[in-house]
Amino acid sequence: MNLLKKIWLALCLSIIFCSSSSFSKEEQEDILYIDAGIFNLDSTIPPPPISSSFEYKLEIEFMKSRIAKLSDAQKDLAIKDAVNESAGFFSDTLTGFDINKLPKTKSLFDKVKYNAGYEGKAFKNYFKTKRPYQVDPDIQACVAPKPSNLDRSYPSGHTTMGYAMGVVLANLIPEKAKEIMERSRLYGENRINCGAHFPSDVSGGQVLGTLVAKELLKNNEFQLLMKASKEELTSAGLTH
Repeated sequence: MNLLKKIWLALCLSIIFCSSSSFSKEEQEDILYIDAGIFNLDSTIPPPPISSSFEYKLEIEFMKSRIAKLSDAQKDLAIKDAVNESAGFFSDTLTGFDINKLPKTKSLFDKVKYNAGYEGKAFKNYFKTKRPYQVDPDIQACVAPKPSNLDRSYPSGHTTMGYAMGVVLANLIPEKAKEIMERSRLYGENRINCGAHFPSDVSGGQVLGTLVAKELLKNNEFQLLMKASKEELTSAGLTH
């Protein structure tokens, strides 16, 4: 290899290395801040009702009755929440909260979503329960399900994420904690209204999401991201 080719190769490698290393941890979404195996699959959340149980049958009847009584506004919100898997669902609770105009806060919640999703999938794959619309033809999902959604009902992933985000956001904007957690609750309840989850799926997601958030809040690196988000939210007049 002549000298010119060596110089050219070295320059290309340098550009590739600089480009790949230019993405800071703050910009990465797929970082786990929770120690692997910290959540025992057998003892972290209660198991869902078995399909032959009276409780399971009650859940199905409850869902059919509830969905039949939903107003158009409730149906619309269930669909809206089903397709919104970001902290943006808090915008109707917090005046002026636009996650896309808050880059540091968006980055923080992208990481919350990833960590909640990672833990949620582990439990979904462990329990492997059917969705409501898989066991009763009278229950229809408000949004067309993907094949990957099947047999992955417990716990609710949306609810896990929604509660993890709610706890983190409530720590960032403590003066609005009650409203934030109420919105997280409704976000989870809308999974029932959507026909996508049993009530027990939502309950499991509430517990797991809260535990995920508590672990994140203890992580030193995550605390630095929290500080940056807090400063951004304060500058935007969303907290003090």
